[in-house]
Amino acid sequence: MNKKEIIVTILSGVLLFGIAAMRPAKFAAETTFFVPLTLLEKQINQNGIGFGSPIEVDAHLELMQSPRVIQVLQSKFNEAFDLDVRKTRNGAVAVEIRSSDPIVAAEICNASIAITDSIKQDMLRQNVGMSLEVIQNRAQLLEAEEKALRKELDSLRIFSQDDSLSFAALIFRKERQYGTAVIELTKVERKLEDLKGYTDAPAPKSYIISPAIPSNKKVGLPSWAIGLLGAAIVGIAIAVWRSTSS
Repeated sequence: MNKKEIIVTILSGVLLFGIAAMRPAKFAAETTFFVPLTLLEKQINQNGIGFGSPIEVDAHLELMQSPRVIQVLQSKFNEAFDLDVRKTRNGAVAVEIRSSDPIVAAEICNASIAITDSIKQDMLRQNVGMSLEVIQNRAQLLEAEEKALRKELDSLRIFSQDDSLSFAALIFRKERQYGTAVIELTKVERKLEDLKGYTDAPAPKSYIISPAIPSNKKVGLPSWAIGLLGAAIVGIAIAVWRSTSS
């Protein structure tokens, strides 16, 4: 390299160093947690023990990185940040927040778990509400059917008092229909009670392994490394250009 090319290389490194030095510092905060079971019913059946399946973990990760969660965090803290969510080797989830304020970074990191759990619970309750409406409509239809069959049976029994043999087969068939309707109605009513209980019950919350704590250690490449790397790239580019043009 000639003198001019060396000067260009050095100036490029100094320029990149200056630009990097003026950028705001970034601080990272990280928390890890286990995703809970989605349904409270599973939690109860397992005596309160158990973590989410791989499918539930993937769905939880998608929700945590969704615009809805990020918008809630941005409006709550009014701070620019970078969010990184990943699975660990042991099946847990690690969340890293990078921000210009180490304390705020830790607060956002911890809040992201609670906010995701809250939004997830709202979504589950909405789904339960839709199921509840369907089951309620089904229960109303079965109640109407049960009342109609009972009324018809009462009428048949009255008419059969004078000629019981003529109505025996019809009454037997209607009694079977009535019994089936009662059994189905009982099942639906039990399901209805379960769904009503789910609308009030809280969804299982994430199991926090290590909460985020503020750290004064800056993250990212230091300014001198960026300047040195930039100068090296410019020097290599000049060398390649010289070799191809000669």
